[in-house]
Amino acid sequence: MNKMKNFLVVFSFLVLLAGAMVFSGCETSRVAPEVPRPNPPAPVAQPIVLNGFVKDLSNSSAIAGATVKITKADNSALTTLTTDNTGKYSFDVTNLTDVTLNINASKEGYGISGKVAEIRKANNIAIVADILLAKLQLASAPVTPVAGGTASQSNPQTVATTPLTVTVPPNAVPSNITLTVSPVPAAQLPKPPTATNAIISAAYLGPSGTVFTTPVTVSFPLAARYAVGTTFPVMKLNAVTNVWANSGVVATVDASGTAATARLSSFSFNALDAPMTFTVGTPTATSANVESYSLASGSASKNYAYTNNLTKTVTGTVSGSWLDDQIAGVQGNITPGTFSQQLTFAVPALPAENLKDGVQFNPANPGQAGNWVYQWNVIKTTNVRTWSASGGTAPNNWSANGSLTEEKILVGTSSWVWVAHNQGGGN
Repeated sequence: MNKMKNFLVVFSFLVLLAGAMVFSGCETSRVAPEVPRPNPPAPVAQPIVLNGFVKDLSNSSAIAGATVKITKADNSALTTLTTDNTGKYSFDVTNLTDVTLNINASKEGYGISGKVAEIRKANNIAIVADILLAKLQLASAPVTPVAGGTASQSNPQTVATTPLTVTVPPNAVPSNITLTVSPVPAAQLPKPPTATNAIISAAYLGPSGTVFTTPVTVSFPLAARYAVGTTFPVMKLNAVTNVWANSGVVATVDASGTAATARLSSFSFNALDAPMTFTVGTPTATSANVESYSLASGSASKNYAYTNNLTKTVTGTVSGSWLDDQIAGVQGNITPGTFSQQLTFAVPALPAENLKDGVQFNPANPGQAGNWVYQWNVIKTTNVRTWSASGGTAPNNWSANGSLTEEKILVGTSSWVWVAHNQGGGN
């Protein structure tokens, strides 16, 4: 009997002990209440900085030391910058009232191209796509006062195999020079002064600024076929303003119909232009959300991918590569292909109503611990345009039509968002 009583006592004790251990285990698994973090002070308002990049068209590598000229929409100058070793340039636009800026980039040995930047004060952000420069395919030759010299280079934007050729006659220079020549793609130069014209041949001739006592002969390969004897004014690019001016010289189409010859007394970027009819349909626009990006303070950058595409059908004789440049250029230097766009996000000033005694608080829930973050809704817009173009003169008329698809990375909306701190206490 005593043995049974002792057994029951021991058994009851073990049951109570096991229950206590289970209860204790449950309690220790519960999350202890978190000590509320103090609400932080207001973040420092960040300036709106336009950050852009200049890259090589062929491989998207950085172009260091490029000259970047920033002008207003009316082309009045704002500043000139130089890219760093990552191809980056930066310009504080916080105090500007402009909503767009013209950005043009150049470097010795490359073409010239540009983009339009958007300043969105409501979103505390400035946006510009990468500027892509094509490396010039330079050919060189020695020139002496006694013998002169000749240099030539093939041009991919022509309807024949006729190369760009420069011939310096004897007695044209007082001392030895190295003649350099390169065709320049149409998209890698400023637009001609006449809005209804298009550059049909362009060349870099160097050394830039060289003046010859006897004119040199330049044969410009043409992007389309023209009647023999047709003349084109030769334009010269102002290296300071990047604006074309009439040189007063004309180029005359030779017997081949695919090249025009002129006699020049000085070197620079030179080009010929001719009328081109271009029409574009109303774009079909769509947009899609990419992500919501948030920052509690400071600034940060992120890259996003986008793709442009060009299709065309051509009738007649015209360079397809040249036509691609013209169509894309008319619409704002839209280069076909897949590229990366960097956005720089910067936290603006926190509204006064979201501060109390110098720290952040939520007027809708004053007792709640937390902090404000600024959130941008990143979107990708897609514009599809149909287009048609024509040029030339009978019997060498040409025409083309197709579509241009342009993607852009933009910010749709932005706002302050309250983030409550986790107070713990739950299972």
